[in-house]
Amino acid sequence: MYRFLVIPLFLLLSACSSPTDIHDTRFIMGTLVKFTVIGGDSDQAATAITAAAHEMQRIEDAFTIYGNHPNTVKTFNTSTPGRWVSLPDEVASVLSIALQVKQQSGGAFDPALGKLNLLWGFSKEPPSSSPPTPDAIQAATPPAHCIEHQGKLWRRTDARCLLDFGGIAKGYAIDRGIAILQQHGIHNAIINAGGDIRLIGRHGERPWHIGVRHPRHKNDVIATLNLQGDVSIVTSGDYERFYIYQGKRYHHLIDPKTGWPADKTESATVMATNATLADAWSTALFIRGKQGLTDMPQDMHALLMDRHGKKIGSLATRQ
Repeated sequence: MYRFLVIPLFLLLSACSSPTDIHDTRFIMGTLVKFTVIGGDSDQAATAITAAAHEMQRIEDAFTIYGNHPNTVKTFNTSTPGRWVSLPDEVASVLSIALQVKQQSGGAFDPALGKLNLLWGFSKEPPSSSPPTPDAIQAATPPAHCIEHQGKLWRRTDARCLLDFGGIAKGYAIDRGIAILQQHGIHNAIINAGGDIRLIGRHGERPWHIGVRHPRHKNDVIATLNLQGDVSIVTSGDYERFYIYQGKRYHHLIDPKTGWPADKTESATVMATNATLADAWSTALFIRGKQGLTDMPQDMHALLMDRHGKKIGSLATRQ
């Protein structure tokens, strides 16, 4: 959901291509989205990839708070605090998931940080290169609970409360992209959106081989995985969008409780059954750190690199 080119390679597809690999790359959500389909008819694969790319672009247009493209999220963000607003089922569904993760993670993931994110300016063109003032940060930090709903009606209770789906919409777009591929009869494929991945099936006669990048050494990996079936893996890190100001690193992953970039971890990788949840939980665990591992659903796996460079947790390899 970013407006400038970012190519974070924290998840590296290290398997070699085979003659049956069909590749395509599109620029969506501010990053390069790489589609790989294994086997089958090339025309069928090309049609499926184009349809999946169009669906992912539609989701970006529907959820982004940047640019001039109108959507219901921007309308909600400009609504009068306390006024009830109807949201489309799709937006309401993703928002409900985001609020559930917020509750489960003790507030570490919060979809209402739009005002703070705009203030920090990591998605500006060009991005900001120095932090806001403490007073400005305090003024932009929303209350812990500022989104309410009754049925299909939603409202924000405070002017500081702006929706921002940047921590979950890319995962949701990947899930929708995979669903479109499957509707076109594709059974073995991978979508890699700037390192956020969901895969289905196998890479020919072998599993997909994935490497998780070291947050401080881009040519090194901290884990290698052989995955097959239907798996999503997403990493949040402080090296994707950041700057150094007066010797200190400032990055785009903001702690909802302080309004400042979180400082407990360097990266958090989550493996889950869908990319929507993996996306949200990787952000939550990056913010919360080691303590967040006990809050994570039991069917997920996570690997953290803390601020001292120590690995915590593990990612189960599915053979």
